Amino acid sequence: MRVVIRLLMAALICSAGPAVAQKQPEKIRLSESSRDGAVLIRVPVQPFSAALQFSKNGNSGFMSRVYLMKIAEGEPGFRYIARTLSPGRYRLDSVWQQAHWSVCLESGTFEFDVKAGEIAYLGTLHTDLLFRSLQDQAIASEDTVQRGTSYFLTHGSTDAPLIDGNDEAGLAAARSFAETSMNGTGELVRLAGVNATSFATSGAGKAIQVCG
Repeated sequence: MRVVIRLLMAALICSAGPAVAQKQPEKIRLSESSRDGAVLIRVPVQPFSAALQFSKNGNSGFMSRVYLMKIAEGEPGFRYIARTLSPGRYRLDSVWQQAHWSVCLESGTFEFDVKAGEIAYLGTLHTDLLFRSLQDQAIASEDTVQRGTSYFLTHGSTDAPLIDGNDEAGLAAARSFAETSMNGTGELVRLAGVNATSFATSGAGKAIQVCG
């Protein structure tokens, strides 16, 4: 199958895939006594499907478990995405567009902790900036079309993700959303400690060892 990358305001493409958990805000049911926690993020909606790929506790090499948060395409605006996670430290390793285009964030990304019985609110993650960089690189490499299981992966050439709204105003809005759309869990939402970090890929430059 031939896939063409959709651009932010027109048309460029990407995806990934594993881990069983509640991945829709309205299906998440937590309490203070829950063994799991959750993450909640506000993201801009794009005219294409996308996914955030996380690793846990630094385990991101070949055969390590991948934790995805999918973002459905839609009309311009912002949306909250969430999923349950077991307690631990999570790192954003890569961002996918249309399941065939990806940017590996080894040169600069962020990590945060998930605690049992809490919903970690990160703030607004400006994925639009990451996708714009990814699309520019795909166009420059003439990789705007993918077929079958092929995909385009870039690494080391994209600025670290930008997050804002990790403050009291953002927390109040996130708690209101969780109260009305996440089964009355507003009081469980806490501001996440979002810390800058980076990581190494293989010596041969094969970012797939972490990001593929």
